[in-house]
Amino acid sequence: MNKIAFVVGHDIKEQGAFSFHLKKTEFVYHSEVASHLPFDIYWRNPDIKGYKSKMQDLANRINKQDYSAVIELHFNSATPTANGCEALFFGGSAIGKRWSQVYVDKIVQAYGMRNRGVLAITSESQRGYWFLKLMKAPAIILEPFFGSNPESLKFEDTKKYAEELVKIFC
Repeated sequence: MNKIAFVVGHDIKEQGAFSFHLKKTEFVYHSEVASHLPFDIYWRNPDIKGYKSKMQDLANRINKQDYSAVIELHFNSATPTANGCEALFFGGSAIGKRWSQVYVDKIVQAYGMRNRGVLAITSESQRGYWFLKLMKAPAIILEPFFGSNPESLKFEDTKKYAEELVKIFC
């Protein structure tokens, strides 16, 4: 089995997007998903200010271990018509790109979703840059659905989604 670390996106003070369909924030939803995962789970420190500083603290804790990959759990939010699954990886990481592609392909198949593909993050101005850059192991950010779209209800069963993650990353 791969040694994988999962990070619950956002934190208790800054919970990320809210899904009116799931009636949960990203943080609450993914905390529930994480409770079903047999991997090491990390959370951002809510007392640290600023995204980059939070990611530096997270990397300092995670990089002490020898992980095969580090994966952060998120979901997208936009207009109600936005839909589909995507994953982000640090540009130039062939392993990160491969993990991202496998994840997107498997989730699209399992849930019957639009494939939005994988996105290489190469600039500080892009979302997730510091998380992806600072991890010693290949890192990816999972965005399985848009919480603003009714399609998010396909993911209502957090245990089922966790089981899909286990199938993909074990």
